[in-house]
Amino acid sequence: MSDEMAMWHWISCLEKRPSTRNAEDVDTIHTKLKVRPFVYPDEVLRELSRYAVYTSFLGKVTLYRPGEEGHYWYAVISGSLEMLDVDPDDSDKTSSICFLKEGDSFGESAIFGKSRQTMIVTCDFTELLCVEAVLMKRIYETHKDVMDKLFGLKQEVKEEVKEEVKEEDPPEEGTELMGAGNTLAQLIKEHFSDLMSDHRVNMYTYKNCCSGRRLVDWVISQSATTRSRSLVVGMWQALLTEGILQHVLKEQDFKDDPLIFYQFVEHRRRAATVKPSSSASLQEGVATKRVRSASSTDRSSVSSLLDDCFDTIAHLGPEAMLYAVLAKSPSDRTEEDQEFIYEELQNVRAFGHLSNAVKKALAACVKLECHPKAGKYLFHQGDKGDSWYIILKGSVNVMIGAKGIVCTLHEGDEFGKLALINEGVRSASVQLREDNCRFLKIERQDFKRILLSVESSTVKLKEHGREVLILEKTGLGRYLVVKGTPEKMLEHLLDEEINLVESGMPSSGYCLLMIYVSIDTFAHDFLLTSPAFMSTTAICEGMLSHYRNTSTEATQLSPEQQIERKEKVAKAVSLWIRTAGAELVKDQVFLKLLKTLQDLMSADRLEAGVKLLTEALSDSMRRTGASSLGSGLPSKMQMLKKKTSTSMEPEIKMGICMLPPCQPQDKIPIRVHTLEHTCCRLQVRLDATARSIVVEACEKLHLSPDKYELCEVKSSGEKVVLKETDVSVQSEMSVNGRLFAIPRNHPDKILPPLQDQVPTSIAEFPEQESSREIAAHLTIYDWNLFCNVQQMEFIYQIFGRHKFGKITTNLDHLLLRFNQIQYWVITELCREMDLQKRGIVLRKFIKIAEHCKNYNNLNSFFAIVVGLINGAVSRLHQTWKYKRKFESFESLMDPSRNHKVLRAYQCKLQPPVVPFMPLIMKDSFFLHEGNASLSGDGLINFEKMRLVAEKIRGLCTFRQGALSQELKTHANKNPSLQFYIRELKVVDNDQTLAQMSHKAEPPRPLNL
Repeated sequence: MSDEMAMWHWISCLEKRPSTRNAEDVDTIHTKLKVRPFVYPDEVLRELSRYAVYTSFLGKVTLYRPGEEGHYWYAVISGSLEMLDVDPDDSDKTSSICFLKEGDSFGESAIFGKSRQTMIVTCDFTELLCVEAVLMKRIYETHKDVMDKLFGLKQEVKEEVKEEVKEEDPPEEGTELMGAGNTLAQLIKEHFSDLMSDHRVNMYTYKNCCSGRRLVDWVISQSATTRSRSLVVGMWQALLTEGILQHVLKEQDFKDDPLIFYQFVEHRRRAATVKPSSSASLQEGVATKRVRSASSTDRSSVSSLLDDCFDTIAHLGPEAMLYAVLAKSPSDRTEEDQEFIYEELQNVRAFGHLSNAVKKALAACVKLECHPKAGKYLFHQGDKGDSWYIILKGSVNVMIGAKGIVCTLHEGDEFGKLALINEGVRSASVQLREDNCRFLKIERQDFKRILLSVESSTVKLKEHGREVLILEKTGLGRYLVVKGTPEKMLEHLLDEEINLVESGMPSSGYCLLMIYVSIDTFAHDFLLTSPAFMSTTAICEGMLSHYRNTSTEATQLSPEQQIERKEKVAKAVSLWIRTAGAELVKDQVFLKLLKTLQDLMSADRLEAGVKLLTEALSDSMRRTGASSLGSGLPSKMQMLKKKTSTSMEPEIKMGICMLPPCQPQDKIPIRVHTLEHTCCRLQVRLDATARSIVVEACEKLHLSPDKYELCEVKSSGEKVVLKETDVSVQSEMSVNGRLFAIPRNHPDKILPPLQDQVPTSIAEFPEQESSREIAAHLTIYDWNLFCNVQQMEFIYQIFGRHKFGKITTNLDHLLLRFNQIQYWVITELCREMDLQKRGIVLRKFIKIAEHCKNYNNLNSFFAIVVGLINGAVSRLHQTWKYKRKFESFESLMDPSRNHKVLRAYQCKLQPPVVPFMPLIMKDSFFLHEGNASLSGDGLINFEKMRLVAEKIRGLCTFRQGALSQELKTHANKNPSLQFYIRELKVVDNDQTLAQMSHKAEPPRPLNL
């Protein structure tokens, strides 16, 4: 189903009266709400899916005014609105309070029958969810605690708002970080007192302090899991930021330095609890009062407590590093600091509409502002506005005089931006709702300077008074497309010179690396990302229109110029074929374009253009493993079509490990189960929908298809209902998931765990095979999977696979492979009951990981490392005798500064490389979620498309070159090992693995 059709179907469900909706309607609405930026938990979204209805308004429409009775609560689907304060003495006199955008809600006062206090006006075409006040009150009463926390109804409904709020002491119960920090400080005092001593600094002696260098060394020496120095620095920075640790000279940065000293803050060390974890030592929760009984605490218990504290703090270390960099004065930031901030700004929703040039400029001047106590006012109504705020952590109330709270803003929201533009006064007061709120802050002078700089280098093209294309001048004097309408960007592409140049050389017949791009990559980026914003039909019509152009301007061109114009169309179509691959050539709309172009180019005697398209078609067939493209091609292209190869290496025959890319028409065997313990076997196409599968299964099982739906049941028993339009459902499942036909509206979200997942059914670990050969076959198979992935599969996955109705099977197989190898490691170690043999298996996995790393197979390397640091394995303390050998591996997993160590290592490798796919996909999803596809003026945000295309192009560079001769030698050897590697059998139920781990090595009792 296309994106437009999916949206139309969603809206049609919302337009039904709540009383007439069936379960399928509610599921459709709920699924769409979950991917939108609403802050409500899943159970509230489910309620909204039952009662919310759709409505829309054009721009400049007033929804309500102060004093009117409130009948509805609203949430913004798309568009924007302005909240205004109306002068009670002059209704025409208004002042802006804030802007509401996608994901925001308003009208909460209607829940308790209060009259409206503000005026709401749409800024542009706006789509809204609205819920009747009586129904919204029902939702509020059901989820009262959650709703109070989200939009502050307690204060608005139950209290009269005062001009000032009395500051209160922070709550007695500490945060997770506070609890871990206080427990750590207590453990150091009780058991590692020699760590802290008196030191003389600047002629003054400080009591009980320790150097940064020694604190870092101590954590590394005490950790059961190896941690890099940069990660440990981030951990101490988190404690410094929280106020548990302090620099003796009150500086805010933690430094790994032997001459800079830190001490714990005594008044912050109040009783706090470490959150219970999965570790056996914290099954009942470990409070500080337990730590005080130091005399009865054995060494292993202290180590367990330390590990839990370290784990808790380590999760917050990277965030603390960001705060530390932001806390620096802009003049003190290094280029590395600015690049780090810029990468983080990519994920801030408030900056999603800004160009990359603006974000980079903001990275140099944005500041961090922290406020420890709730109740403080950031500014008051009537104050001079000079700053723009973005909430990093916490929430604020927006208040207008005696009217009180008019809305509540949360993490990711912005306010005060209007003051940077119009230099007016604040139209509302903003008050902190929580302790420890943190904000990004941009001063007016910085923002204006950046905007003026960008404005001077921007070219805007208008048609009929509307902007249709915006270009920005680069430092090299060239202009890049920033935003535009799809049609105008296509026109710009066809007007520009497309210089086809090789960007890489494939190493096998199945590698999709040979792409041709224009020098500034615009043409390739546009055609690669076009499914996200423009249909194939529209592109074909635009290209054909450009070729046939009979406008007055075109007829005045010389014959040479007209030929050049038509050749540009041929080059663009050729590039499109090479970019989109076999899937495009099977599209009937595109085949019609090819047929028409053949006739036109033959009439114009442009044989070079026909040849260019034919070579592109032939190359696409070769690279994608397709063999049936010729039947729908124009006759002349079939005659000219010849087998061409641009590869420098012959295709490598790799025995049973060589798999061709999956195609939509491929048929695969699947089994569909029922809750009555029956099942049937089917042969279905990869592009078969979930609905067609359940219909065929029900016919075989003699069930009524209308009463059943298809779902995946994971090994844990978790049920995931599939949409009827889902395709390639088998490859999207978890490692040991199964397909079930389940009655519609089945009440259980969790079914009994699958019972036949037992270790005895798993093949024996190839202990006698060499670690090098196992790693070689892992690499050969992973390389095959990686090379099979088509570029368009990344696009479908990033922008939402369900929007396109296309298969992403090749990419699914590669991503699933990471989980298979991870669980393979955990399964083999946890099912071995003999301690000596388990140690041998552990050592072998470490060696396999080392060889995978040497073969540039980072996907398998990191999958093994992640398996080894899994809780079920890391708790096997008697088994771990090779910690030092493992240190260098774990240091690459350091998450600080957005996995900087890993990124640097991966970038310096010479192809061919099988990259660490989970990190690449995470980056891609952040690019999509953190940057709007449409700007506020309705233009396509092409800077986002360029970033996505760059990410995919970077993947293609990993597929250059040829596999080493050593790997080729292993290709046809040891078929039994090849089969074992390809068909890994694992346990993927975490609870089962934990039980196996405890059986292999029972937990030690706590002696506290």
